[in-house]
Amino acid sequence: MRTALLRNGVRTAAAALAFTTALAGATTADATVRGDYGGHGRHPVEVSIGASGIHAPDTAQAGLVAFHVKTDDPNGRSLQALRPHRGVTMRKVLADLTKAISRNPATAARGISAVRDEVDALGGAQVTPAVSETFTTPIGAGPVVLLDFTAFLADPAHPVTRTLNLRGSRRGGASEDLAAFPDSIVITRETSAGPRFDVNGLHKAADNVLVHNSSDELHEMALQPVKRGTTDAQIQAFFGGNGSGTPPFTGPSLGLGAVSPGRTALLETHHLPPGTYALLCFVPDDKTGRPHVAEGMHKVVVLT
Repeated sequence: MRTALLRNGVRTAAAALAFTTALAGATTADATVRGDYGGHGRHPVEVSIGASGIHAPDTAQAGLVAFHVKTDDPNGRSLQALRPHRGVTMRKVLADLTKAISRNPATAARGISAVRDEVDALGGAQVTPAVSETFTTPIGAGPVVLLDFTAFLADPAHPVTRTLNLRGSRRGGASEDLAAFPDSIVITRETSAGPRFDVNGLHKAADNVLVHNSSDELHEMALQPVKRGTTDAQIQAFFGGNGSGTPPFTGPSLGLGAVSPGRTALLETHHLPPGTYALLCFVPDDKTGRPHVAEGMHKVVVLT
């Protein structure tokens, strides 16, 4: 299984492997900590997001940080974790993010390029009341801003955020315990045809997914249920055209929020029903301003 997961590129696989080794070490060091909602050896940071705002602790331990995210919003909610670079204000980040969600492609391209260069996108969670998620990623000490991205899309002028301060830099020890490796690996990469998902070993709804961004752009990995029998050609026809066709989706989006180039995150979905899903990236391209999904960044998977 390890060989199969890592067969598509030594450099990007090595980065993913290094992260899974850290996860394995944390699990070995404190296996009793992990409960029903993941965390891989850490007490997850419990985050709830909904109409009442974002509820999370003020502080948590730096290092390998797990966020367990849930919502009571029947329509689902999307949380994004961000860390502005030194000297960059969150106000500036939000102003550029507002440009990035513009319907004007040129404005969107300028906005997402600025966001890419001024912030570490640490991942996030797209959740529903029935499906919570845990995303785990290495983060050093310092502030992390949690953004209600659903609320931001609806009203960028009034962003809903909460700041979490990470302290220390505790890490787990090394381990080669293969049982702690992820069930699957998804690498976001650039190809001659455009950005793509390179999917390895994703077959079950209960699988945890290691996502590594090997490209030079921001990418997310939305996971949205679609009608049985849906093909990638149909997804492309819908998003690549004028969007006037019948959408193939059967429910709200789940999945992982945006991740910066070179970063890795582990996604665990809790109580995800088996079925047919599409991996999608709606982040705008930094040159064309079009959503990456319209440029072919989608992959249909059947999860048992």
